[in-house]
Amino acid sequence: MNEEKIITFKEGIPGFEHLKQFVLTEDNESDFCFLQSTEDRRITFTVIEPYKVKEDYTPAINEGYFEKLGGGETEEFTLYNIVTIREKLEDTTINLNAPLLIHVERRLGVQAITEDNRYKIRQSLVELIKERN
Repeated sequence: MNEEKIITFKEGIPGFEHLKQFVLTEDNESDFCFLQSTEDRRITFTVIEPYKVKEDYTPAINEGYFEKLGGGETEEFTLYNIVTIREKLEDTTINLNAPLLIHVERRLGVQAITEDNRYKIRQSLVELIKERN
């Protein structure tokens, strides 16, 4: 395992607090990425950069989340959102209310809860793609 690729979530991800280290891999055939636990390889989250499906995504993230990752300039961070893949494509959802905030250089991450109610926890991915096109 390439240690330089490990992203540490000191608090884990809600529901998986016991897992702290993940590797982010890209799917070369789509916009999706996979966030896989290095401690339990059976745990893998499908994620996507939100701007690939919602260009005007502007979540209100409390400064405390940035401070947990050591602070820094906005461009030092990247956002991903967890996608829940369902059997029927129409039922696939994206969590826009709780993005994964990652400090790129420090390789630290946290799942942030937005401070407003503009975004849903289970937003239809198909609807977002239709809106975008």
